[in-house]
Amino acid sequence: MSIERSLLTGRAAALVWLPLLLVGLLHYATPTRMDLHWVHDVARRLYYVPILLGGALGGVRGGAVVVVVVLAFYTPHAWHPHFGPDPASPAQKLLESGFYVVLGLLSGLISDRSRREAAHQVALLERLRQQDAALMRAGRLGSLGTLTAGLAHEIRNPLHAMRGTAEVVLDVVPVDVPQRPLAEALLTEIDRLDTLLRQFLNFARHRPPAVERLELSGVVVDVEELIRAQAARQCTAVHTSTTLSAPVMADRQQLIQIVLGLCINGMQAMTEGGNLWLSVVRDGGEHGIAVSNDGPPIDPEMAERIFDPFVSTKDHGVGLGLAIAWRIADSHGGRLVVGDRAGGGVCFSLLLPRAG
Repeated sequence: MSIERSLLTGRAAALVWLPLLLVGLLHYATPTRMDLHWVHDVARRLYYVPILLGGALGGVRGGAVVVVVVLAFYTPHAWHPHFGPDPASPAQKLLESGFYVVLGLLSGLISDRSRREAAHQVALLERLRQQDAALMRAGRLGSLGTLTAGLAHEIRNPLHAMRGTAEVVLDVVPVDVPQRPLAEALLTEIDRLDTLLRQFLNFARHRPPAVERLELSGVVVDVEELIRAQAARQCTAVHTSTTLSAPVMADRQQLIQIVLGLCINGMQAMTEGGNLWLSVVRDGGEHGIAVSNDGPPIDPEMAERIFDPFVSTKDHGVGLGLAIAWRIADSHGGRLVVGDRAGGGVCFSLLLPRAG
């Protein structure tokens, strides 16, 4: 919250401005008789309260603003004969005014530092939460990959035997026999299962990246070439931005695999065409590629687990594509994140450590 807003709230009115007004009224309304000098002494020190609270609420700038207002209240009573004056000695008045300034700045500095520390702690906790989620996801992916590989091998061998048998049956069934479509459907379903098993095996057989120094703009150009024909068929306009220099150490083919998959997902989400953006981005010490579309947004609950295996937003999706992409990004020391696109839609970002 800005200093202007933090000192114009109801809380600031109750804790800062009302006490300041009451102290000022007490100071001005108290006669300067000798027996009431102690009241003036107390009133001068009561100004400390709104100054401290102003610094706590508004930081250094807030403390400075309250000090200026306090001095505007106190100075006429301290030095002008028409308003009192305050029976304290000139040295005491000067010291008191200087102490107001020091107190306001110190309280503001402490408040600003506390806010920075709190923000740092929140950011650190969020980063730890993300790292913990990444470790848990990596553990699940590793265990699931081992299990998937074993099951896929066990299923694939009899599946190949079934396909050979189906081909033999199809060869001996005449074309004009009513049962011919059933034999063809059997072969089609076996092929579909074989395709599904290949996806499982690709998930299980994670290949370590063969890293090289490369520019992410080159990856964007390669992916644009690969999706150009499909984008034209689906009436999708592809926009690229490759002006930034973003060198990374990575496996070029694996990065193309990730970005290509994100582009295909984006085009499939836009059933009636739309816009797809591929851009090279920088985020602190990371370089990356952002893939955005103006299709329907992702539900926040789905976004939390969209990179988990077997989680899919498609009716007939297996839910392994994004899990494989996340694992590849993780093996590069990077990360894959999803969020809303400004202006509507979805944005996936592949972020990698920049090349030293």
